[in-house]
Amino acid sequence: MLTQGVNPPALTRVGDLLATTFVRSGVSQDASLRAMHKSDSSASVLQSDSDGLTLVLGEFSAAAETPVHDHGAWGVACILQGSDRYRHYDPPSGAENAVPQLRFERILGPGDFVTWLEPPDDIHSQQGLGQAALEIILFGKNVMAMPRRYYDLASGRVTTALPQ
Repeated sequence: MLTQGVNPPALTRVGDLLATTFVRSGVSQDASLRAMHKSDSSASVLQSDSDGLTLVLGEFSAAAETPVHDHGAWGVACILQGSDRYRHYDPPSGAENAVPQLRFERILGPGDFVTWLEPPDDIHSQQGLGQAALEIILFGKNVMAMPRRYYDLASGRVTTALPQ
């Protein structure tokens, strides 16, 4: 699937496969989800291969939006249940206290997906709408075991931490 490299058309094909495989067949939520982003959202690694390819089940709370953050890897997120407000950001400029700028916002439902490339094209936030949104996410690396950047849009402050 990604033999020609990681690019938008290849990630779209991956998103189509995730939607077909998981939305149509259903997914069991038997996985033990753990808190992430110091928020009400949670996730569980379902599979992580030796090359880094990692499949994650995530649940994004309707109570609050995740902080604006990056992953340090490409990814494809497919909505399984509920609705998700996904906001994608351009990286901050080199100016002091610059913040990421909103590139687009989409409301996603079951079978919808978003893709992002390697950094710096991986900055985003998410929130379930009305109820939690359940998603299956494929990453190019095991991002659950590596630090990521969190962006405070009000102050321009950036912190680095694990997603817990």
